[in-house]
Amino acid sequence: MSLFRYQAQAPEGVVEGVLEGEDRHAVSVQLLRQGLRPFVIEPYQAQRSRLSKGISTSRLTKKSLTSADMEFFTSQLALLVKGGISLDGALRLIARQSDKKELADFAGRLEQKLKEGLALSTALEQEAAFNAMYANIVRAGEEGGVLPEMLDNIADYQAQSRELRQFVISSSIYPLILLAAGFGILIVLFTVILPRFKVLFEGMDKELPMNVAMLMGIADFMSSHFLLTGLTVLGLPVLLYFFIKSDRGRQLVDDLAIRVPIVNGFIRDLETTRIFRTMQVLVENGVHLVTALRISAGVATNHHYKELLARATVALKEGQQVAPKLQGGLIPALAVDLLGIGEESGRVGETCGQIARHFEKQLKERLKRFIALLEPVFLLIMSLGAGYIVLSMLSVILGMNDISGG
Repeated sequence: MSLFRYQAQAPEGVVEGVLEGEDRHAVSVQLLRQGLRPFVIEPYQAQRSRLSKGISTSRLTKKSLTSADMEFFTSQLALLVKGGISLDGALRLIARQSDKKELADFAGRLEQKLKEGLALSTALEQEAAFNAMYANIVRAGEEGGVLPEMLDNIADYQAQSRELRQFVISSSIYPLILLAAGFGILIVLFTVILPRFKVLFEGMDKELPMNVAMLMGIADFMSSHFLLTGLTVLGLPVLLYFFIKSDRGRQLVDDLAIRVPIVNGFIRDLETTRIFRTMQVLVENGVHLVTALRISAGVATNHHYKELLARATVALKEGQQVAPKLQGGLIPALAVDLLGIGEESGRVGETCGQIARHFEKQLKERLKRFIALLEPVFLLIMSLGAGYIVLSMLSVILGMNDISGG
């Protein structure tokens, strides 16, 4: 038996899915018996590259599961279940056809847990790769008998989150390259260029200006202790990384993120987008608002936002509205006001979606403007720094010529 992907005309419109059969003709007969008129029937294996939404084979050979792998798994599982394959059968097919061992093992573990009598949502809760939001939406789908649709919703959420994450990362690459280039230029100046002036200045009877003497002292130290300089330049980012990963460092970064001008605007838009998009997906898929708030608190990365949502969750359990508890500046006033309107009208899920879309758009526009401003500022700073060092050296050399000429 082989696996075939089909597209067919149904009374309600075009449908697609996956069926098992001996050949295309056998699959066509099955579809016709179901009242469907197939117009595309092709081997399922040949379509994996398209279903994976651009995830290459090289991407699937990494040692750990990535968010892209989870998106691929969700989309594939939804398609198989929609095609009429049982849940455990779909997991078995994913395990059998996956190019990545970790993904195959993961699907195999889920299949085994289903055979042991666990629900898919319960099995997912026992896997570190999936968060509470995923398991809760799956549970709502199981209880409502609409699991394939819920899996589609999760895949859409994963795709939107991935796009936002990639946009933020790609927007940060260019400033980081400029910063690295600036440091590289300074290191070359201090370790290669300035030491060549040392012999020239040693023959002077005149005392060097303070700024030039300081620059030459730094250059002399860096060139004489090149290994120490290299370890310092490379070690500081590593130490900073581990400090940020620590509890104390994480708290300090979170505190600065909501206090430093400009930065706090980016953090506010980013956290607001992630929180309200998560709430939208959960509430629209039948998850209670209390649970949605609790899960959204786990999605937030800044501990101040986690604490804010935790307080709002407690207030909601006590019968209070959520919106007033989100006031205070962390969540934009517009988002709070819209959420309040959504609570009063009973359209919380739809309102959360509107909030998420608005602030995602605002975040992208803010990033574009910031990057456009940052480029000339970085170039100006690098030019001024290098120019200051060169002019300082030239002023001393010209002074020597004046003395010799006099």
